Amino acid sequence: MRVARSRELVAQGRSPSLVARVAGISRQAIYRRPGRPPTGQRRRLDATDRIVLDVARSNPTDGTRMVAALAARQARDAVNRKRVQRLMREHALLQPKRSEGRRRRPGYFQVTRPDGLWHLDMTSIWVAEHGWCYLNAVIDCCTREIVGWALDVRCRAAEATAVVDAAVAERRIGPGELTLGTDNGTAFTSRAFRARLAEHHIGHRRGGYRDPESQAFIESWFAKLKQRCVWREEFETLDEARRAIGGYVDSYHHRPHQGLAYRTPREVAATWKDPQDQSIPAA
Repeated sequence: MRVARSRELVAQGRSPSLVARVAGISRQAIYRRPGRPPTGQRRRLDATDRIVLDVARSNPTDGTRMVAALAARQARDAVNRKRVQRLMREHALLQPKRSEGRRRRPGYFQVTRPDGLWHLDMTSIWVAEHGWCYLNAVIDCCTREIVGWALDVRCRAAEATAVVDAAVAERRIGPGELTLGTDNGTAFTSRAFRARLAEHHIGHRRGGYRDPESQAFIESWFAKLKQRCVWREEFETLDEARRAIGGYVDSYHHRPHQGLAYRTPREVAATWKDPQDQSIPAA
């Protein structure tokens, strides 16, 4: 009680040395910060803490920055990332830290507008009815929107071409407006696929061999798709897998994205449709 009262007096502007001498305690006791709760005991949670923990449990693959962004949207107020980190650590919700040994390169992509550069790639998904099935998806490197995707039982040039045709028709891409980035898979280097891109007057940009970073945007999206959807479910039929992936794509478009300053892809796309909104830079 003497220490608590002494701290109150010091907070009111009294001299710490005088207060300590009158109270008969050391100045160190006044300056010492309260320790952490004993092991096994946790701090009392307020409303914001409960929101943070609910968001962290609902999104078990996300780190502290994304959890803070999602919690801030739900709480309609700023949420400090260090507070989120402390809560997630105390409740064993932190994700493993990424290795720092990965190769880093200077900025590689120059994107100045929507529908200027797309990335197309394919990944495999297990469906009990057919075995391995193949997902072709296209992402806009500016807004991070998924502009087209399809899940099929084969991965030929015909399936990749169909995804590109549908995306070009939906987005009304004009001749010479778009560059399509792909890796060097057989479907993307085939004569039929390259001829179809030539018909649309789409530039073809192929990444280096054994260089997944040249397809960084779509590779990252595939990784999150599998963490948040594919690996957490078991698909019995192709239609079931398509419904789950379609639902994920819809929710992804309304989810904050770290590369977009924690705006959603739909919000960023809207800023390009409204020239008066300058909240997102053009580059």
